[in-house]
Amino acid sequence: MNTNILQHVPDNPDSTKPYLFYLHGLIVEEAGIRPKSEEHGYYEYELILEELAKEGLIVISEARNKGTEVKPYAENIAAQIKSLLANGISPGNIIVVGASKGGIIGAYVSTMLREKGINFVFLAGLFEKCLKDETLKLYGNVLSIHDRSDKLSITPALYFQRSEGLGQFKEIVLNLNLGHGLIYRPYREWIDPLVEWVKRR
Repeated sequence: MNTNILQHVPDNPDSTKPYLFYLHGLIVEEAGIRPKSEEHGYYEYELILEELAKEGLIVISEARNKGTEVKPYAENIAAQIKSLLANGISPGNIIVVGASKGGIIGAYVSTMLREKGINFVFLAGLFEKCLKDETLKLYGNVLSIHDRSDKLSITPALYFQRSEGLGQFKEIVLNLNLGHGLIYRPYREWIDPLVEWVKRR
């Protein structure tokens, strides 16, 4: 196991390192760490963590329990981020990456923290259906990436319009014809813009 992949934030974080929280999709909750979808194949959760760690990031991620509730879990992540901030980690060195259901969790983390300097990357995770919650607004620097062929209604622009606490924000729509399967593997088409987003200054 890569020493740069952790399940929770360390007690004594290194203030020179970037910390990335990876929040996986629903299928990992339901079927384990290498689940298989009939439509998209295997969700390569561990490979995704390895690829992110190779980019020089301290990756924090755990396989959530089945039936995890979004808001309580978002509170848990927000508390871990607050502990990093309290330990002198700059907001710009904190990245929250949420894929699908992980994106819904990440959006609530953003709402809870209201911290303009943190970086968020949503991978097919800004769903139109979640906008029914009028309190859900994004803060920080937000990058959204999804595939044009995704059958789910993903509407970053509607999130951007209602979120006055945004720093930089950007939407990337890929044409890989992978649908929601975009989040299943560490495709360079989303890893590269993610790394660029995190390392921009």
